[in-house]
Amino acid sequence: MAASKSSDHPVSGKVGEDMTADGVIGNGYDPVQPVRLHPTLSETSPEARFFLQCGIGKPHVRAATEAARANATTIEKELMAEGLIDPDLYYRWLACELGLPHLDEIDPEEVVRLPSMDVLLHRDGPLRLLRAGGQVTAIVPEARQLDDYRSRLRDMPGLRDSLAIASPATIRKAVWQADAAERVRRITFELDQDRRDASARRVMTGSQGFLLGLAVYLSATCLVLWPFAAFTVLHIVLTLFFSGGILLRLCALLMSAFRRNRTHACEPPSGTRLPVYTVLIALHDEAEMIPAIVSRISALRWPKSLLDVKYVCEIDDTATISALQAQQLGPECEIVLTPDFGPRTKPKALQYALQGARGSLVAVYDAEDKPAPGQLLEACAAFAEGDDRLGCVQAPLAIANLGTNWISGLFALEYSGLFRVLIPFLARVRMPIPLGGTSNHFRRVALEAAGGWDPHNVTEDADLGLRLYAHGYRTGTLNSATVEIAPSTLEVWTRQRTRWLKGWAQTWLVAMRRPMHTVRVLGPAGFAVFQLMIAGMLVSALAHPLMFAFIGLTLAWLASGMASPVSDLHRILMWIDLINIAGSYLVFASMGWRGFTRHERTRLKRRWVLLTPLYWLLMSVAGWRALGQLVSNTHLWEKTPHPAAPEWAAMAEAANNLAKNPGMERVKGIEPSS
Repeated sequence: MAASKSSDHPVSGKVGEDMTADGVIGNGYDPVQPVRLHPTLSETSPEARFFLQCGIGKPHVRAATEAARANATTIEKELMAEGLIDPDLYYRWLACELGLPHLDEIDPEEVVRLPSMDVLLHRDGPLRLLRAGGQVTAIVPEARQLDDYRSRLRDMPGLRDSLAIASPATIRKAVWQADAAERVRRITFELDQDRRDASARRVMTGSQGFLLGLAVYLSATCLVLWPFAAFTVLHIVLTLFFSGGILLRLCALLMSAFRRNRTHACEPPSGTRLPVYTVLIALHDEAEMIPAIVSRISALRWPKSLLDVKYVCEIDDTATISALQAQQLGPECEIVLTPDFGPRTKPKALQYALQGARGSLVAVYDAEDKPAPGQLLEACAAFAEGDDRLGCVQAPLAIANLGTNWISGLFALEYSGLFRVLIPFLARVRMPIPLGGTSNHFRRVALEAAGGWDPHNVTEDADLGLRLYAHGYRTGTLNSATVEIAPSTLEVWTRQRTRWLKGWAQTWLVAMRRPMHTVRVLGPAGFAVFQLMIAGMLVSALAHPLMFAFIGLTLAWLASGMASPVSDLHRILMWIDLINIAGSYLVFASMGWRGFTRHERTRLKRRWVLLTPLYWLLMSVAGWRALGQLVSNTHLWEKTPHPAAPEWAAMAEAANNLAKNPGMERVKGIEPSS
């Protein structure tokens, strides 16, 4: 078959640009190292000969053949993934070859809606359409099937009236649109309907409301009738929470100091076939961030033919959608539009996009993220090394703008302690882990078994981490980091922290609807860690100022000379308060410093650590603000805005420098600084 000279030929201009006169590839082809080879493909196969006859150079066909053998795909998918064939032109050209109509667009109103229609979001065609002239089936032929199609059309000429050709992207777009209203309703309420006790749609149950009211009444009564005893009991309870949280973090710090974290392979072992990997990026009002995130996702080291990237946007976010469309995304990328229904939250967007995920592994990133290029390969290797109960792996997060001011600096210190010290410790001892909101990598079967994301929980990561553990899955950690930007203004930091604390309160209330059931599924140790991590964080945030108040009242009591036998207890509690407050600050700073790389330690101004008490008091402000929102606007998602373009450019440079720093690709594998 001679190569067409028409501008509609599916072969893109890249072939001509990359090939020299003697047919040598100019800029090379760098597939992932081949694994278990597909036995039916060779350079002399009919599929390979077809593309050679179409005018595609031998080096490209040879490379695509090897990639198809390694990835268990087809030559045409590999050629499309490398940008050597334009999908729209290719399928239009196949339609011309077969003498069938080509559909550039499909009216969603013409789609025949079937209960199993969403399967077409995972695989290519066929899609049934009901048009004015009768029923038509949109198909996605492959090059290796052309001779079979020609034979069938020759033997059954009547088929031509009922067949049309469309690209996989065109069919998926029609399926997304045709069933959007029903799909978004289903995913919004599915968890609440199927697992009512696991959904945060309700703030609290009737029994929880009754118990809360009873507790408030009894507490008020005790404060009026026995103020001294009531304050003492309150003081002891808060002291236990503070002490328990500090002890947990101290154990993590000591283990990180005396036991080197276990590292695993950076890539899957030879002979392992790479699966399809779905990457979800939820976007809202992120037009300025689009070029950066698209570039960073495209830099991930994974075969593009096995990559399923979904940029998830709200349907009315025209600026972000237009910015994505201007990027000329490859065939591995898809823009998923979330209908305007239910709460406008990130977990709802992720759960909606999950319905079309084609990968057996699923990763989540944010708009400002810069993941290490090898992170998907390391996650795949971790899953290959682990057993089937390893449901999730969490990558550490590093802050690019830690030197901007004291807010971003202490935020970076906090993240370092959490993601490089505490979470690895919890993973090692196999305890429940509150996930980070980004750079999570899931086995899809585990994600679906746990019910996916709760659209009504505004801190979806902590909630999902708990449900994974309750369903028997554990979470591991990765070495390769994701670099992101921290809030650098008090307003932005407060809004973000309010949302986190409100979501943790939702998560705690959901888990405590049936406390005995939670104890059974988490185990006593897991339940204790859950209380220290979630309830302890909430109590610490809300009651931190009270610890200073208790100390002040005790000092005033002792100074007044009115000491009584009970004063000894208060004197002991006062010293415990001082130890708790000082210990919490020291452990906070020590964990963060322990997790920092040498490069990060040089960028953090050490005097900022002295502002840790102020940082914790600001957490209390955010905590009380979260408590108010929990009552008045439970499902409000206060989005974290990102820097304007000029500031973002400077921070992007810092992110690049941090990502290049030795040790950031393998944060847990670095040697401690002196």
